[in-house]
Amino acid sequence: MGVEQKDGTASCSGDGILLISWNVSAWTPTHTLIRRHYKGLAEYLERLGRPAFFCVQESKVQAKDLRNQIAAQELGAKIKGYHSFWAFNADNPPRGVATWVRDDIPVLGATQRALGIPEFDQQGRVLLTDHGFCALLNVYAPSVSYNDAEAVSAKLRFLEALSHTMQSLRSSGKRVVLCGDLNLTHRPADQKPERRLLWVDVDGRISVGSMEASLGPFSEWKEQWKPVKDICEASGLAAEQLASSAECIHIREGGCVPWLRELVRPEGDAPWADIFAEVHPEAQDRFTTWSRASNSRYINSGTRLDYVIVDRATFAECVVSAPSTCLPGGMPWADATVEAEQGKRVGEPTVAATSTQAAANAATHYDGWHAAAVNGIAQGDGLSLQVDNMRLNDTQFPTAPYTGLIYTPPGYSDHIAVSVMFNDAFRTSPTLAAGAGMPASSQTDSMLAEPADTKRSQPWLAQPSLASFFGATPRKSDRAKQEHASDSSPLTPAAPAAMALASSETNATKAVSGTPTAGAPSRGKPAKKRKR
Repeated sequence: MGVEQKDGTASCSGDGILLISWNVSAWTPTHTLIRRHYKGLAEYLERLGRPAFFCVQESKVQAKDLRNQIAAQELGAKIKGYHSFWAFNADNPPRGVATWVRDDIPVLGATQRALGIPEFDQQGRVLLTDHGFCALLNVYAPSVSYNDAEAVSAKLRFLEALSHTMQSLRSSGKRVVLCGDLNLTHRPADQKPERRLLWVDVDGRISVGSMEASLGPFSEWKEQWKPVKDICEASGLAAEQLASSAECIHIREGGCVPWLRELVRPEGDAPWADIFAEVHPEAQDRFTTWSRASNSRYINSGTRLDYVIVDRATFAECVVSAPSTCLPGGMPWADATVEAEQGKRVGEPTVAATSTQAAANAATHYDGWHAAAVNGIAQGDGLSLQVDNMRLNDTQFPTAPYTGLIYTPPGYSDHIAVSVMFNDAFRTSPTLAAGAGMPASSQTDSMLAEPADTKRSQPWLAQPSLASFFGATPRKSDRAKQEHASDSSPLTPAAPAAMALASSETNATKAVSGTPTAGAPSRGKPAKKRKR
C-alpha cells in the first residue's frame, strides 16, 4: 500500500508532490466563486497546499474564450507560479479539460491528440502533458445511457483507446498518471446499497448469495438488471440483505466495467492502482459526485466517478498513503455534538472516519450545508443563501495535503476533488527508481507532443504581447524564435524553474542509482441537469 512515513507513524501529510483532480462542471462559474471568495486562483491553490498539478474536467471553455492574454488572465489560465494547458472540443455541448502545472515542474509538451483517434481527440476529453519523468493524462470520459447501444459501444472504444495509450506511455519508461472523471464505477461500494443492481434471470428469479432460495418469480423483470431499492419494495427485504450480492450501477454498460476491473483488479496485484480504493479500502460511502436536481449530497446518496490511477510501480514507490483517520467527517467525541458557529466538538471517540456517518458528515459538513428547495416560492434559496458563507466555504481546505478527498463546497460543483500526495521519488523515472523491469532503451525524455499541439493548448500565446508593438518589427526568420521564447511559454529552455527541477531530478536519480545521470530536459443557485 503505497509508501509509509519513514518513522512508521500515521500521518495525514507529508512533503512531496500534490496532485488535485476535480470535475468543476463548468470552469467559468467555479472560477467566479473562487475569485469572489479567495481573490484569485493562485491564492486558492495556495490554500489547497500549492499542488504541483491541478487538473479540472468538464471545463466547458472553448479556445475563443482564451483568445488573448487578458481573456486568459480573466479565466485564471494565466496565474503567478503556474502554466496551464487546455483541451477543447470541436462540437457542442462544450466539454474540455485543463491542467495547471506549477513552475518548478518541467513541461516538455501538451496535446489533446493523446488517443490517436480523431473521433475522440477532437472531443477535448483527454489532455496529455509530458513532464519527462512522467506522463499525466487528464480525462473526462463520456456519460452514456445504458440502453443506448451505440453510445455504450463508443464509450468502450474510447476506454480501450485510453488504456492502449496508458500502456504505450508506460512501455516508454515513464511513470503514468491518469486522473479525472471516468463516469464509471467498478466496486459496489461506490454507490449506496439501495442503488446497486441485481440480475433477474430468464425465469424471473433473483439469486442472492446470502439466501438459500432465490427470490421471485418477477415475470415483468425477466433478463434485466434491477435496483436493490425496487426489489426491496417488491420482496419486503432490507437493502442490506441484498446489497452484498448486488453489482455497481454501471454494470449495464456492456464491457465498460470489465475494462476498468481488468485495469485495477485485483487490488494490490493489478498492473494499475485505483489510489483511493487501495489507500482507503475500508472507507464507506465516500462519493465524489451527487445529483443536484435531487439534492442528493445532503443525504449522501452519490457515486464515486472520479479517480487517480497510476502504474503499479509508481503506486508502490511514490504514493504517500494517509491513514483513513485523515478522511474528514469522523467525530472522536463522546456525545458527537457540534457547536455549529464555533465548530467545536467535545467528548470521546464515537464516529469512525471510515463509517457511513463520517462520510455523511463530510458531505454536509455536519449538516452545515443545507439542501436547496426544489419547488415552491423558496426554490433555490437553500444553497444561494449559503454560497458566500465563508465559515462553511473554508472547511473545504484540509489541515494538510494528503491522499484522499477534498470536500469542495456544493455551490462550486456537483463533484468534489480527489487528491494524491507523491514523494520525491516521483521525480525520477521508474526505470531508475526500480532498477529493473523496463527496457534499457526507454527514453523518458522523448517528447510526446509536437510544439504545434502545445501551442494549441494555450490559445492566448497566438496573440503578440503588447510590448511587441513598441519594439522593432522582427525579421521573418526570428519570429518563430521569439514566439517560442515567450516568457509565458513553459517550453523555454532557459526557464529557471524547469532548470531547478532538472537539477533536483538529477540529484534524486543519483541517490537511487548511485551513478550520475542526467535529469529530464528542462523545457519548460443549483445548476440545471447538464448534458454530458
